[in-house]
Amino acid sequence: MKHDFARDDSAAHPQNVDEAELVERAKTSPPAFGPLYELYYGKILCYIYRRTMNAVLAEELTSNTFFKAFRALPRYDHRGHFSAWLYRIATNEIKAHRRTASSRHQSNHPCPEDLGRVYFASQQPSEDDDVEEKLWAFAQLHEAVCRLPDRYQVVISLRYFEAMPYTEIAEVLGKKLGTVKSLVHRGLQRLRRQYRHQLQEEGSSP
Repeated sequence: MKHDFARDDSAAHPQNVDEAELVERAKTSPPAFGPLYELYYGKILCYIYRRTMNAVLAEELTSNTFFKAFRALPRYDHRGHFSAWLYRIATNEIKAHRRTASSRHQSNHPCPEDLGRVYFASQQPSEDDDVEEKLWAFAQLHEAVCRLPDRYQVVISLRYFEAMPYTEIAEVLGKKLGTVKSLVHRGLQRLRRQYRHQLQEEGSSP
């Protein structure tokens, strides 16, 4: 099945879907995992793409995420958001990929044709927006984010690129709410410094 990095309408849970019921059904009936896959695949795919800016890699890591979720589902204890659990698995997949020797030499610069796939959960469409300029600005911002320690990359991405509430970020990371807010605050401070430094480097380049 081919999925694109289009606007993610699965971010809002459909009112007619009982997530807990779907999860419990899928624990004992593998085909019942299908609706959960369809409900969250686009959401996780876009998250991983915005973290990696690599379309092929995003599809690979998203497949890994759902494969691991499927295998671990019988042991899953549905006490919070199922999507938070998927985000946790996806985040771990990104970390694991970046720890490999080969991934350290991969560029985070996106292909021009891939930039049009970037979409943010809080984005409001506007005909007056210079879309191309905004997308390339995001590419620069993404480069600055990637230079931060991983703990800051994750919280900034979840909070500002995924528009996730602090409570759900805490659930994804298994951390206290106050710790998450502190990480976001410190991460933003470091990102501002890094982004200014990056712009100064670009301005001084011949």
